[in-house]
Formats: sequence, C-alpha cells, structure tokens
Amino acid sequence: MQLKFPLTDVNIDISNTKKEVANPLYDDGFFKLNQNEFSMTVDGVGSFYASDGNYISLVIDPEASQASVELYLNGSTYGAILHQRKIMPIHGSCFVYNNMGIMLCGESGAGKSSLTASFCHNGSAFLTDDVTPIVFSEGLPFILPLSDRIKLWDDSLAQLKLEKGELAQIYQDYGKFYLPVDSEITQPYPLHLIFIIEKHDDKEVKFTKLEGIERFTALRNEIYRWEYLQGMAASEAKYLKNLINISTNVKVIQVFRPEEIKIDTLRSILAKKIAIYANHISLD
Repeated sequence: MQLKFPLTDVNIDISNTKKEVANPLYDDGFFKLNQNEFSMTVDGVGSFYASDGNYISLVIDPEASQASVELYLNGSTYGAILHQRKIMPIHGSCFVYNNMGIMLCGESGAGKSSLTASFCHNGSAFLTDDVTPIVFSEGLPFILPLSDRIKLWDDSLAQLKLEKGELAQIYQDYGKFYLPVDSEITQPYPLHLIFIIEKHDDKEVKFTKLEGIERFTALRNEIYRWEYLQGMAASEAKYLKNLINISTNVKVIQVFRPEEIKIDTLRSILAKKIAIYANHISLD
C-alpha cells in the first residue's frame, strides 16, 4: 500500500507491532498523547502512532481500504505531527482569490470543502483542504499549501457537475470521495481573510465582522484537534502568540448561511464580499 502523506520528511513505517503512548498526558479513550507522542486505534482501519514530529508507525487492518487509512493518516495523525512540530493547524480549507489567501472554517458540514472546490473550479488556486498548517514570517501568517485533494460528499459533486467516475471512495457505503486538485502554488501564501461559516434558519446569508476577544476566541476554536493541547503544553503556549498574531493581522468574518443554499450561489455571494474586503484589506 503506497500511502499519501502531506509531509515528505516524515518516516512512515508499516508494521505488525502496535505502538502506543506509554505515559500519556491526555487520554480520552481514543486518543493518547503527550508533547512528543500520539497513538490511536480505529476499528476496521488500523493503529496509528506518531512521535517527535517526524515518525509514524502503522498497523493496518487487512480489510481496510487505502482511502480509509489515509483518512486517519492525513487527518488526526497529520494533526498530531504538526502539533509536535509546534506548527499550528487550523480546521479549514484555503484557496487564492483576487490575489488574497482565503480560509474557510466552520464545523463539519458547514461547506468548507465544497465551497473551496467551487472556487477552484472557477479560476481560484487551491491551497489546502480540511487541515491547514499556518507558519509565520516577519510576524505575518502564511498558509502552507500541502494538500493535493478535497474530500467531497456525492451530493456536492453532483451540484458542482463533477463525475464520481474513478474517484477514491473513503469508505464503502459512505458517500464521500477524494477529488484530486492540482495547484501551481507550492510556497507559503499570505493569509488575508478568514470566513467562519455557520448554518442558520434564515433565508439570507448574513455576515458579522469579529473583533477583539471574540475574534481571538473564534480562532482558538478553529485549531485542528484542539483537544490534543490538553497534553501538549509547549504547543499550546506557542499557539497563544500565533493566535494573537493572526487576530492582529487578519480579518475574521462570521458567515451565517441558509441550510439549503446552493454551493455556487454561496460562492458568488462570498466572492462579492471578498472583492469588497480586497479594496480595504490594508486600510483597517
């Protein structure tokens, strides 16, 4: 099994011997971890262990598909590696529009991935899906563009007029697929604007610009696998400074979207809002 992983400098060992964290500082019955180690076991998929930000050991269930293994390898395990490196991961998807680095955040089902796919199939450059590493240069936040595919539900593929065809299905009888996406951007890209998307019962899309502690708290809540930090004090301390940095330099907008709005309709509304902010991004 030739597994895909975003970081090329991580040694991935497929083994028959399960490894676990011996002295976890956080253990919720599924995740075990401390600052330098992480482990979890997923029924029907396998056991995952990560350490020191550069090593992963896998014991793969014989019945597991490659797509299901990569779901946990490139999700929870990838997040652990980033936390071990003290590279803050945000639960969001990113693209470039109007020369601006845009991040879409929100709970599962909010539309992050489908909207990102819609933008990218209408001329935007793809950066990341679901897990977004943030690095800093000269005090400014940058997106690390390490993703090469987007996870999409079958109804989203249908709305976007994309054929399932030979797309890898994450689980059998589970209507979510990997859509490969190419991007010409390979270097860190400046982060300019964050939309945090939430569903509501109204028929109109509404926007609220977040400020001060409200902005900081909203960003804190978007750290990928924030619960890991209960056992990773060193990473949490560094992220406090990172969050203050982002809060100072990046606009954060809360988006309330109707449940049934079409993907391309919401994309058009967001595109107009981005254009407005693009004219003022350096003014306030």
